[in-house]
Amino acid sequence: MKFDLRTIGVIIGILLIVSPVFGEAIGAETINIDIDDASTSSNIYELEGEYVGTRDTVNYLLVRNVELLQAPFALILHANIVTRDGLEYADYIPIILTSPGLSTIYGYGNMGYQTFPDGTGYIWLDIDSFNYGGSGSKVFAIKNATDGVLVSKVLSCRIVADPYGIGPMPTDLPLAFGGETIISNGYCGIYTYNIFKNFKQKIAVTYSPEIDKTSIDNIAVARVVDGNSYKSTVEISAKSGVYHESTSVDAPISINISSLERPYQINVFGHATETWYNKTVLSGHDTPTDDASVTVYIKNSQTGALIANANIVIDALVDGEYYPVTNRTEPSGIFTITLQPTGGGKPNPDGYRLIVTADGYNNPMPEINFTVDDYKNYIYCLLDPIAGGPVNENKTFIDFFVRDVSSNPISGATVKFGKYTLITNSAGYTVFEVDKNNNYTWVISKSGYGALTGNAVIGDAPRHTINTVLAPLVTPTTTTPIPTSPPIGPTPTMTAPTGEHVSNWLEWFAAHFGMILGGGVEIGKIFMWLCFSVPVGVYVGKEAKAGAAGFMAGAGIVTLFFVLIGWVPIWLVVLLALIIGLLYAKVFNSQDNGGGR
Repeated sequence: MKFDLRTIGVIIGILLIVSPVFGEAIGAETINIDIDDASTSSNIYELEGEYVGTRDTVNYLLVRNVELLQAPFALILHANIVTRDGLEYADYIPIILTSPGLSTIYGYGNMGYQTFPDGTGYIWLDIDSFNYGGSGSKVFAIKNATDGVLVSKVLSCRIVADPYGIGPMPTDLPLAFGGETIISNGYCGIYTYNIFKNFKQKIAVTYSPEIDKTSIDNIAVARVVDGNSYKSTVEISAKSGVYHESTSVDAPISINISSLERPYQINVFGHATETWYNKTVLSGHDTPTDDASVTVYIKNSQTGALIANANIVIDALVDGEYYPVTNRTEPSGIFTITLQPTGGGKPNPDGYRLIVTADGYNNPMPEINFTVDDYKNYIYCLLDPIAGGPVNENKTFIDFFVRDVSSNPISGATVKFGKYTLITNSAGYTVFEVDKNNNYTWVISKSGYGALTGNAVIGDAPRHTINTVLAPLVTPTTTTPIPTSPPIGPTPTMTAPTGEHVSNWLEWFAAHFGMILGGGVEIGKIFMWLCFSVPVGVYVGKEAKAGAAGFMAGAGIVTLFFVLIGWVPIWLVVLLALIIGLLYAKVFNSQDNGGGR
């Protein structure tokens, strides 16, 4: 279970309704809290094989475990495709899903495709509603919703020659386009399966407006909303501590609490969206106290156990500056402190900053900013262990390090990994808990540095490490020369593709040759020398019929030119002269030429 500032989701609304819902609360009022959130998880699969030709149109949907299929969902196939009717694009064809040969409708949605001149393209299928009640493998016909006919003119796909043999679909592929039976091989290519996850919860807090010792507050959580059941984990805390931690994820919850315990913090974890939603209620209906205190619970994010010997630092914010309040190690994992209420001007501070650290753990939120009212505040810090993997075997930890070009850690960098966003600590480190066997996109940003984007293919290991380097943003400065005489005209500045200064067109061409070879201007100069010296050497050697000696002589003349313009060192001329001399001496001393003994 997790409850920290990584939570993604929105508490949609709080409605105050006067209603005698619970008979024991005379003149009671009810606060209704509606949680309505959704998220999308994307999984990528590949059906491999050799493209051997075309098959009939993609007009069937193969489903491996139909009982796991819930709408809405989307399927996208990237492959080599051609259209039967020559069209290149079709958007939003309304479709229905039926059993082959039957007219019973099990789903509604849309379909479309796009082809490109190079023969590639994609097919997409969006299903908005789905109501098939069976289980196991199933094939659905994709039909045009307007006339009930198979979508036969949409497109044809180059397919695999049944690489898995005649049998079920590959175990890692939940959905595929294919033929009329589940044993038919699906169309090969890259499949992207997007699952849209919804989470809803209704919470009713019934209370008496008047505070007295006999009144009872009730917090009720419904797990069934609009006829659909949503699994959740619920925590309810009040001033004296945790009142309730749910063990059931399906049954409704009804908790009675003394009204003197107000306010209440209600934390709900949606199992579908894997997100914590939290809300404090009745904060304005408690009895004011002289002391305002804050209790910090430091827990292991995986086991929920309290973390002993964690270090707690609290600073007060006054006029934009932080002043130390406490810095101590808490042996129990629960720390309570009385603080000056915030707001209203001095002597009250503007706010507080909490920093919690513990050996062997990482705090995904290096800083927590909070305020203090005239009632107790409760702050939950869930730290991630830096060794081992998550308790959930389907999850993995991503250890993310951000450094500068000198390998120094960059703190305070914003790291977006998939749907999560975290901040690096003083060591330039943060950690994410995500699904295994998935692809993720990450983005790192911080003021003064260039943003960095990348992709991560996460496998089955319990932990993965990603090291990144941010380069600083450099603002170029231009020095304005002071002229000693009136300028005749503007002198253009020539630069190489790498930004190096070049003084003439020859160096400009050399710089481009160097860029092709992966180097700079100097590499380009050497390359141009070779491009000129070798052909000239070949020509001279051929015309003079002097063989290697003639080749070296021609190459030497070109080399002398490049030495004069300063592109190659002079020792090359000396070396070539020695080689030419040796070659000609060998020729003249040969017995075939009348020389030698």
